[in-house]
Amino acid sequence: MKKALRFSIVVCLFSWAMFAVAHWGFGMGANTPTGLMVFSTIYMFFPLITALVLQAIDKEKFNHTGLVNFKVSWSWLVAWLLPVAMVLACILVNSWMPGASLQYNSEQLISQYHVPEDQQDLVREQMGKMPAYLLVISTIFSGLIAGITINAIAAFGEEYGWRNYLVGALREVKFWKAALFIGIVWGIWHFPLILMGHNYPNEPRWGVLLMVAFCVLLGIIELYFVLKSKSMIVAAILHGTINAVSGMTIYFILGGNDFLNGMPGLSGFIVMIVTILCIWIYDKYISKDNICSMTLGEALGR
Repeated sequence: MKKALRFSIVVCLFSWAMFAVAHWGFGMGANTPTGLMVFSTIYMFFPLITALVLQAIDKEKFNHTGLVNFKVSWSWLVAWLLPVAMVLACILVNSWMPGASLQYNSEQLISQYHVPEDQQDLVREQMGKMPAYLLVISTIFSGLIAGITINAIAAFGEEYGWRNYLVGALREVKFWKAALFIGIVWGIWHFPLILMGHNYPNEPRWGVLLMVAFCVLLGIIELYFVLKSKSMIVAAILHGTINAVSGMTIYFILGGNDFLNGMPGLSGFIVMIVTILCIWIYDKYISKDNICSMTLGEALGR
């Protein structure tokens, strides 16, 4: 646990310091919507950098956990497609939330992505010409491709720290406790980006707490697939794919608010809780792996 705590403290301090330098030191970071988007991608690689530096200090090999494993299994396919199912379910749940409705619209897209005024009419016109089902199909297709390519590479930067280094450091810890610890650290690590409007543009302060909850729930799902497949690559794919397709909620939900909307809101939390329950039932009664009742070391050695 000491090793996990050391990594958690170092990665947060290092990442927050880099954010401060980028934002206040050179004005190149999160002071504009575009700058925030660019810097958030760079930010994703700080857990990887931190883990590699600590491994060098401790004289550990790059892949000492064995989790940088590219052996493909059925778990990879499930983890690749699962985000699409979760996001579609999230849209349905979101449409039942107070003040929200299921409508194909461009206004949420324009607001969320801060589309310049001179381009807003073009966005409205293009979305008006494209049937809703075509937008869904194209978003899913492009999201799945991005999820196993460029998005997975970016997500690898995070996952090498969260679902590789920390898994190795928490080998003696039970699944649920480890997932809770990793998820809380992962959520807290996001806080500079959240305070600048990432994910919760209208509720940045409450967004810090919401992001911790989001990361705990998604982290449980990701950790299960890592232990099931014995590969952290599957977490990078799941992470990259959900980043790519979660924006679909913006196209179809009118109204609501940051607390309710999308995967980072209550709608997504409900979907992830149901997904976790399904995983637990599968693990205990169908596959009988009982990963959820093991320590991380036992799950990896099974």
